[in-house]
Amino acid sequence: MTNLTESAMFDVDEKAGNNAQRIMWMILCGVGIIMILGAIAGFLSAHSAEGGGPLNLAGYAVLGVFISVTLILAFTIWKLFQLVKQSGERVPRREKLNRNIIVACGGLGGIMGLAIAASGISNISEQGADPFVALLAGPLPLIIVVPLIFVWGVIMPVVAWFWHTRVIDEQEANAYRDGGYYAGYAFLMLTPLWWLLWRGGLLPEPDGVAIYLSFSLVWTAVWFWKKYR
Repeated sequence: MTNLTESAMFDVDEKAGNNAQRIMWMILCGVGIIMILGAIAGFLSAHSAEGGGPLNLAGYAVLGVFISVTLILAFTIWKLFQLVKQSGERVPRREKLNRNIIVACGGLGGIMGLAIAASGISNISEQGADPFVALLAGPLPLIIVVPLIFVWGVIMPVVAWFWHTRVIDEQEANAYRDGGYYAGYAFLMLTPLWWLLWRGGLLPEPDGVAIYLSFSLVWTAVWFWKKYR
């Protein structure tokens, strides 16, 4: 009887773990869709700023790839959602709150990215530069900058505090901390290396956006591995 009880408890824990992983993959797919939609907006904005008109064959191919990947991610979310429903396991309240915060932050980031991409049309036409460079480095109007500063400087610190103090458990806190360690060492080692390679003429000048994104990617990857492996 004891063995049967322990086996049932193990099955429940395993299903709950599988559901947590499925939910996390659903979130990542959703973030991927938001990013692709931002890329589509930037691509069409760049095309419009360059004179508009019908797309050429290469343009249709790029757009087709974007749309295909979006559909694949949407189908993956649907399949994972069906698996979660079939398992019949309830998602713990803490995990559900964790998921909702990540989804909300991903959606907010997608909106911010779309706003920045939309504002890049005038930058492309005025600078006459490479569209993607203009979208990333061109000036932004204050009507976009001020809300973004408020979101990143006021709202996000509050969300981060709430997430760390009320949402995550000890296991996820350790995963988050380990991700920070690895990301910190990557920053300390690779940033000076890039600077030296630039000084030697082997790489372009260090880019703050690329460094920030790399730091965030390492942190997120380690956190994901430690939490869901």
